Amino acid sequence: MTGLTCKFNQLFRVRSLSVLALLSLCSAAYAQQPPPPVGFYDGAPYLGQVRDTYVYGDIWERPGLSARDRSMITVAVTQALYATNELRLHMGRALDNGVTQTEISEIIAHVLWYSGFPTGVNAARVAAEVFAERGLPVTPPGASPRQPPVNPELEFPGGFPQTPYLRDLLNQVVYAETWKRAELSPRDRSMITVAVGTALYASSEVRYHVGRALDNGVTQTEIGEIILHVSFYSGFPTAVNAAQVTAGVFEARGLPMGEGRYPAAPYLEELIDGLVYGETWTREQLSARDRSLATIAVTLANYQSDQLRAHLTRGLDNGLTTQEIAELIAQVTLYSGFPSGVNGSRIFAEVLQERGMPLPAKD
Repeated sequence: MTGLTCKFNQLFRVRSLSVLALLSLCSAAYAQQPPPPVGFYDGAPYLGQVRDTYVYGDIWERPGLSARDRSMITVAVTQALYATNELRLHMGRALDNGVTQTEISEIIAHVLWYSGFPTGVNAARVAAEVFAERGLPVTPPGASPRQPPVNPELEFPGGFPQTPYLRDLLNQVVYAETWKRAELSPRDRSMITVAVGTALYASSEVRYHVGRALDNGVTQTEIGEIILHVSFYSGFPTAVNAAQVTAGVFEARGLPMGEGRYPAAPYLEELIDGLVYGETWTREQLSARDRSLATIAVTLANYQSDQLRAHLTRGLDNGLTTQEIAELIAQVTLYSGFPSGVNGSRIFAEVLQERGMPLPAKD
């Protein structure tokens, strides 16, 4: 009995130590999460749960990208989306994760070419506030002035013949100057450009810059992680689109890919099946019909044609009538603009035709 008791005590101590070690690791991982800004999630508590569990408890801890890389692409995307509050938070987090003042300044200057000058002006203002709060210099040390290239090699010499000035800006300023500046490496610039292209649903930009990223040393795994990371800042439809475009680039280059719906970003499938459809869509606070209404509205407003088509079909399956969807399209158009409404009307007509259903009756 004494020997048996001794063995039991040893086993208990080993298991206890294992549990304590696991709790310690979990506590350490949770400690790395930035605390949520006060009041940010009071109006949507479930959103706070998703933030803690999936965004910081999972995505930010994945090994496919460093914390520095994740901070860089998050600053770039929140700038591009004019998401001022998130941009402020992530500029501070970026400094904590080893991104320098000079690099943040250069990210702002790089991203504005892809998301527009207003986003750059807003980001510069936010950066000034973050730098001042931390007692950092107003002008980042090491930031260089503009140095126009002399007789540069042109990236697209025959591009945009119908708009010569656009061609000159693209060749002589974006690629011959901005992309050559030493404040960010070509790898860094490729990562943030793929991230911004993903967030903006800019398929052609994603296609080109995924190829350029591979040439600049960004790995397939890192590209997949960029797409996955950005999904939580610009929405899953943007990630689905980028994953599909990226798979085409990988395939064209003869690169290996796994199985599944999104082989260029495999974990995306698990997240969508688990978090989106397995968890969020099944919550009882909204019916499937109401969730379809909301999803159609958002994908319509964001001009996300593929996702809109899928959710129009899902909406019909979830009990929405053709008249309700037609009315929804008209309602959303007044808030998102006629181009998105016309696109939605066209796609809805195609969906109804494919299902052999009559078009909505005219009032």
